[in-house]
Amino acid sequence: GEIESHLVEHPDVKEAAVIAREDSGLSLCGYLVCEKKVTPAEVREFLEKRVPDYMIPAYFVQLDKLPLTSNDKVDRKALPAPERSALSEVEYEAPKNYIEETIVLIWEELLGVKPIGISDNFFDIGGNSLKVMSALTSINKQMNTNLSVHNAFENPTVKQLANAILSAGTESEIDIQDYVEEEV
Repeated sequence: GEIESHLVEHPDVKEAAVIAREDSGLSLCGYLVCEKKVTPAEVREFLEKRVPDYMIPAYFVQLDKLPLTSNDKVDRKALPAPERSALSEVEYEAPKNYIEETIVLIWEELLGVKPIGISDNFFDIGGNSLKVMSALTSINKQMNTNLSVHNAFENPTVKQLANAILSAGTESEIDIQDYVEEEV
């Protein structure tokens, strides 16, 4: 309810509903009826100033109207599952090398979203501060790197994170460089 009340404070949002979707790994999903089209990034940025990170929905779906029950209450069971377009407005771009492929696979499994392109922003496609820790643990283990949370927030796309790995000067830099040259 608190998240919904903040969402309708947005100048372009007329109505809002928020639910925790089990099919999205118990992620919050915001449903919006808007005056005009708004991007997930715009809504996320608006909420960041009003609620803690854990209260910001991972997904936003714009609807023409919210489904109602016979009692004129929001029919939460009738709200649709989010599609890729609810996650990111970025056009899909396939991984180009081993590092990008590895990060994409980790993110797809962790976030339950496919396909993830190298220009998708982790936080726009369902990632949050808790999930970034899991992603980093897997990336650091598989790539023999030592990325920090700061690295992930500063480099939120697959492409940026792959470049951060290459420029980090890790012990496995030679191995990683070999993979990049093989794939390119």
